[in-house]
Order: sequence, then C-alpha cells, then structure tokens
Amino acid sequence: MLDIEDFEAAFPHGVTYTPGIVTQIQEYQHALGGKTFFERLLELLKIRGGRRVYPPKNHQVLQDLHQRIVSAETTLHNKHCLIFYLLKDLSPQIHEATELATAFARDVHLEKRFWTFIEGLWALDHLQFRTAVENLTHPSIIPTFPDEIIYILLEGREKLAAVGMEKAPEDEILPLAYYNCVKPPMEEQKVRNAFCKYLTTRNVTESFYWIRSRPEYEQKPLLEIMIEHTLERNAWSGVSNDVYSREEKAMEFVSLPFNDEEEEFVEKFLTEGKGRNYLGAQDTVLMRAIAMGKLTDVAHDSVTRGRKFDGVTWETLKDGVKQGLGPRKDEEGFTV
Repeated sequence: MLDIEDFEAAFPHGVTYTPGIVTQIQEYQHALGGKTFFERLLELLKIRGGRRVYPPKNHQVLQDLHQRIVSAETTLHNKHCLIFYLLKDLSPQIHEATELATAFARDVHLEKRFWTFIEGLWALDHLQFRTAVENLTHPSIIPTFPDEIIYILLEGREKLAAVGMEKAPEDEILPLAYYNCVKPPMEEQKVRNAFCKYLTTRNVTESFYWIRSRPEYEQKPLLEIMIEHTLERNAWSGVSNDVYSREEKAMEFVSLPFNDEEEEFVEKFLTEGKGRNYLGAQDTVLMRAIAMGKLTDVAHDSVTRGRKFDGVTWETLKDGVKQGLGPRKDEEGFTV
C-alpha cells in the first residue's frame, strides 16, 4: 500500500497548487460564505490551520498541510480522505488514463462510502450541486454537516451568481431531494426559514404539513413565513409563477386544515399582525371563512372591499350570503 507519510508518494509528479487553482478555490470559498466543506472537515478532525493552510498558497504550505494531516490523531481512512480531496484539486494537472485522485484511492484501498462522501463534498465546494447531491445522498453515507449542506443547496442561486454562474432550472429540486434522503435536523433558525420559503414556493400544502412535523415552539414563526411567501408581493415577485402562481397558492392556503389554535393565530396575524399589510390579507381571511363554512362571519364582515371580478364584488357576495342565511345570520357561531 502507498505510504502516505511520504510526501512525494502522496503527491507524485511534483503536482502543487498553482496561482490559478488557488484563485479559483478562493472564489468558491467566498461564495460559500468564507469556508469550504474541506475546511469544516479539517476542523471536525481537529487538524489546525484553517484558512492559513487551505488552499495552500505555495508548495511549502502544501507540504505543511500534508504533515498536519499525517501526524493528526485520527484514523488512517480519515487521512486518506483528506489527501484524496487535495488530489481532486490537483488531478487536472496530470493527463493519464486514470485520474490522479482515483489512482490514489485505489492504491490505499479507500472504502467506497468514504470515496463517495469526499466526491460529494468536493463537488459541493466547487458548486457542482447535482453531482454533490448524487453522492451525498448515497445510503451508505452517514450524514455529516447535513444542515450546512442543505443551506448551501437552498442558497444555490446566490452562490452560483457570486462566481458568475447560473442555476439550471432542473436543479431547483435538489434541496428537496437531499431533504427527503437525509432528513437534516435543521437546528439553526436560518436553515428552517430558508427551507420553509423554498417549500412554500413549491407546494403550500407540503409546507404546511412539514411545519406541523416540527417542534411546537418552531411552528408559529414558520407559519408566518409560509403566509408571507404565499401572499406578500416582495416575497414572490422575484419567483417564476408560470407553473405555480400566487393565485393558486392563495387558494390552496385558504383550504388548509388548520386546527383551532392555528386558525386563531393565522386570522390574528392577517388582521392585526404583520400580515395585515400583505396583498389580499383581508380577502384571504374572508375566503377562508367561506371555505370553512363560517358564513355568519362573512355576512357580518364590514371591512373587506375590493375590485370587481367577473361582475362580482365582495359587497355583492356578502349581500348574497346575508339573504341566503336569512335570520340565521344573527346566530353566533353558525356554520354550514
């Protein structure tokens, strides 16, 4: 087996980090918020150095990083993984039948699950999201950095834009694919919020049931986000609505099976809270009352006004409800 403590054996052919490679990695590093997943891995394995050693600015720094890895108090396969990652960076310099990193992995008999995991992290660090998800959702892999990974996937469009690239429309499914396979805990609020926004733009009903699955203390803040990304103009104006329009989302929202506590919270949020300023907030409350059969609430509404639609206004509709209810309109809590 290859002796990884021998620098020349681990990094053959004099391969090293050129200024071009360093610059490119730094661009990805910046797009990822200042830290690559390789650096996270170094921290996890308690290998010191961080930004000072990756990407290696010159050959001496690469040798120093190699020494830090081989002398670390961690398992041999972890050391193999780290060197394999570095060789992924350097492989394009050597044009042989077998990629340099692949040859190394075979020489040290790197277990397939570790190989797959590093391939995924390397792809993620290079903003190759589809390849990353294909590898990081493999069933043999124990999820590592799951919250951090899904957050990068959710912010993918912005990350790519930072390096002058565009996200392919078909890659919009990747955060959901990763979530369904890995079930990240989403312990950080920013991760939960980002996923809630993403899910609501795709499917309001799925978003609602996902919120229901979260701990109780998280649910109301997430409901607010779901409502915002259903109704608020500033939240949805930049999102393509060709397939799933705002109107469709709003109609789906008014039919959700809220329990009594959720119902009270949502109505108060849309009539007294921040949501009262959202486009169509009062309309939504009234539509919700109609959908739930609370016709006396509709008959007694004195707030909602609106444009005429197909010859019908809210006033016309409410008058019709009053006439239909007759004396029952004064029965408190009457529903149909």
